[in-house]
Amino acid sequence: MKKLTLLLFFVGGIVFAQNDSESINENNKTLILKLGINAVDSTGEESPLDTFNSDFDQVAFSSPYMLELEYRFSNSFGLALSASVNRWKKNEGVIDGTLLNKDEIYTAIDLDLKYYFDESLNFLDRYEWLDLYLHGGIGYFKIKESDGTLNFGPGANIWFNESVGLNLSGTGKWAFNHGDNLYDTNHFQISAGILFRFNGAESDFDDDGIRDSDDKCPKVYGLQSLDGCPEEVVVAPKDSDRDGVIDDLDTCPNVKGPKANKGCPYPDTDNDGILDIYDKCPNVKGLAEHNGCPYKEVKVGDQNSDLNMLAHKILFDTSNHTIRKQTDPVLQKIIQIMKQHPEASFRLEGHTDSMGAADFNSRLSKNRVMAVRDYLVDHGIPAQNLTTEYFGESKPIASNATREGRQ
Repeated sequence: MKKLTLLLFFVGGIVFAQNDSESINENNKTLILKLGINAVDSTGEESPLDTFNSDFDQVAFSSPYMLELEYRFSNSFGLALSASVNRWKKNEGVIDGTLLNKDEIYTAIDLDLKYYFDESLNFLDRYEWLDLYLHGGIGYFKIKESDGTLNFGPGANIWFNESVGLNLSGTGKWAFNHGDNLYDTNHFQISAGILFRFNGAESDFDDDGIRDSDDKCPKVYGLQSLDGCPEEVVVAPKDSDRDGVIDDLDTCPNVKGPKANKGCPYPDTDNDGILDIYDKCPNVKGLAEHNGCPYKEVKVGDQNSDLNMLAHKILFDTSNHTIRKQTDPVLQKIIQIMKQHPEASFRLEGHTDSMGAADFNSRLSKNRVMAVRDYLVDHGIPAQNLTTEYFGESKPIASNATREGRQ
């Protein structure tokens, strides 16, 4: 009964295709070549759609080659001829539930009519890269015995461009003499392959007299004056990255970005997660709580700022203006803080303890403050941003009576 139903479906499809002859586009004669692989599952059931074997090793999948040539003669219909070979392995393959004691070769030739139903569904018709179809027809197969089949199943084409795509297909095959012997078996075949589409030089899918390559609405009958689109269709300006900025005005058409930056994303030069537009230190990695800078902002008059606290740790050799080596890390942090404020001016003060003559200490404080100034300039701080003063021993911040205080 099921075979009769499928046969009526197939014959009805052919009649429907003939009645739909008005949709046949003589200028759209398209050949599609499929090179692929296949797997065959012999179910042994009343219908090949009833079940799949749970163990893939039982399926024929050795030397599983497939070749198919399709002539798509209208928007909705195509006719395909395919040939496939495969092999069940000894002690692994199963046909109708029977484990094989030797390899069995499978060959098949099938002729199917394809109905592309996505063409009639508006919500799918917009996806030109996708074809969905049902196919049904007749075939011939041979395992050990040969028999004819009625075929039916679904399929999909996914197009990468106008010429190359991927096909996925499943076919239930009802054997004419199912049950007469072990090899007249119902079976299910799945396949996947690469597609090559050969369009005619004058390909015109919607038959509106405008070649598909020049048609802005290639699947809808349209007017020459509107580049192949109907009057009621308004072709929206292209926005490839869907950021709300059309490609003609988008400086970065393939990357989303705000309108305020001409469709380009705002950069983050220092890769600290804070966009340059909000980053007060765009070239130095920093923290969000410091507005993108590594250290908090220095405020005028703040005696307890990081900058002032670090300045107290600058040390010199006794009675000399040579900066101690252990001070280098301190000076490097000071430089980083100063670079956070490129427009600011900084005042450097030089002091000494009270050991020695006052004139000597005055000169020493001058030499020391100039040594720090030169260090900062050598490491990228603009000289015009620095002013210096020196006070010798006149402004101590601790008692000079002890060694700790003098330091």
